[in-house]
Amino acid sequence: MKPIVLENLSFSYGKDLILTDLSFSIEEGTVTTILGPNGSGKTTLLKLLLGILKPAKGKIRIFSRDAGEYTNKEKARILAYVPQKHIPAFSYQVIDVVAMGRHPYNDLFSHTSKHDLEISAASLERLKISHLAERPYTELSGGEQQLVLIARALTQEAKILVMDEPVSGLDYGNQLLLLEQLRSLARDGITCINTSHYPEHALWTADQVVFLKKGQLIAEGPAPEIVNAENLKNLYQANIKVIQTENSSGPIKTCIPDFKL
Repeated sequence: MKPIVLENLSFSYGKDLILTDLSFSIEEGTVTTILGPNGSGKTTLLKLLLGILKPAKGKIRIFSRDAGEYTNKEKARILAYVPQKHIPAFSYQVIDVVAMGRHPYNDLFSHTSKHDLEISAASLERLKISHLAERPYTELSGGEQQLVLIARALTQEAKILVMDEPVSGLDYGNQLLLLEQLRSLARDGITCINTSHYPEHALWTADQVVFLKKGQLIAEGPAPEIVNAENLKNLYQANIKVIQTENSSGPIKTCIPDFKL
């Protein structure tokens, strides 16, 4: 049973067509990266997956069930969302922000339980940010805040993790930490879907890549096959080479710009 199946999905804002006739599926326990220039419809697609927006045409199926059939609480136990930015209303401690991921499992007026806090602490530990637990969220750097939002999503214990440009605002070391965590989550059976501006990140971590351009699907499939010079030229109108090198795990592909310095 596939976590996500899109069937002829289209969406428009008024008369402006944003996404056109998208059809593809996502396998369980994989990382899928959605690549495309600004304005290609990446964030809109995520909002459709999350139910924030409704399709103009077509279907979204989540574990073989029409997405519109789920209640909000049911969907929150299946899909967790990490936005690009989050502006908090109050200066909560980090541990309290992370514990908010337990809301789908509690009543409206329930207090945070010891079990909820244990799960929250484990999520912070997994991302190696336990030292931030008692810090006010509003006093963190942008990169630290992003890692806290990811920890909150992990605390939600959802089967599908949806992330909008998750490395945005992270320094290079934390970008690599996050990419490594995506692979780890996929190995644990969590389906990870993320948007990105970095095709090399897709080569390093993604099982599947989706190329969007002006709201249309121009390529989709296994990352090593889809992320190539021809497709990148079509997507970004830039000359980019894909080369193979090695790291400690063996052969790995990456991207380099093809221009004169």
